[in-house]
Parts: sequence; structure tokens; C-alpha cells
Amino acid sequence: MRNLMAHKLDTKSKRQNNGSAITETAPAIFILFIMILFPLIDLMYMGFAYSIIWYLNHLEVRELAVRVPAETSQALNEIDTQFLGVGMAKFVGLTPAQIQHPLPNKAVRSGTPENVTLTTRATVQPFLSLPFIMPVAGINQPVIFTVTSNRLQEEQGKN
Repeated sequence: MRNLMAHKLDTKSKRQNNGSAITETAPAIFILFIMILFPLIDLMYMGFAYSIIWYLNHLEVRELAVRVPAETSQALNEIDTQFLGVGMAKFVGLTPAQIQHPLPNKAVRSGTPENVTLTTRATVQPFLSLPFIMPVAGINQPVIFTVTSNRLQEEQGKN
């Protein structure tokens, strides 16, 4: 009888030790996904979105540097329309309403030699909107990227 009792105690303690790992797995996976993996995916997405906005600004200021000032609005509309039709801008989900050029006359031309300065502001939605208690830009709220660059004005046939 004593051996039977010892055997029961021995098997009971083995079951308790083996089952504890499965009990801790669900909360660990929840914390891993919600607190680390999904925000990391959003962070990488926001970095990619910023690089796309920077590239758009680079294309715009490069085009404005070879155009006369009267064609500024037309040139920006053409570039925005063409850029929004390609895969990178579609992946980020950019629309014409999300892209702004807040400077007066959309670009500033000043200095000797003349410099063209352009600011591009774009609003980007997060890739995964995560349920957090408070609003966090890039996690559950949109992010506004502002990129400003300048370039020397090209000749424009003056010489």
C-alpha cells in the first residue's frame, strides 16, 4: 500500500511540473505579438513611408528647379499624380488629399544664385492599428511627415 501511495504522489508532481509551461505560453505570446512584434512592424512601415515622402519631395524640388516659377502648381500636380500611380505610393496608401505644400505659392525662390525651397507634408496611416489605451502616432493614430529641401534654380534660358 505504501508503494502505491508513493507512486500516486510521484505522478501527481510530474503532471504539475509539465503543465505549467503551457499555462505561461498564452500570455507570453500575447505580450510578444501585441507589445513587440506588431509595433515593430508599424515602426518599419513608418520608416518606409518616410523614405517614400522624402523621395517624392526630392522629385518635386528637382522638377521645380528646371521650371519657371509660373509653372509651380502645374508641375507639382503632375508629379503628385504620376507618383501616386506607382507601387510605392499605393503601398503606403497616399492620396492627393494627404499631400500638401504649405509654403507660400507652394515653393519659395530666393537668394543669389536663386534657390528653390519646397516643403512636402503628408499624412500616413499606420499599417496595423493597434488597440492602445491612449493615442500613439504611428501605432493607432496617423503620422504627419514634413520634408523640406532646396536646390539651385537651373538656367531657364537666361544666358
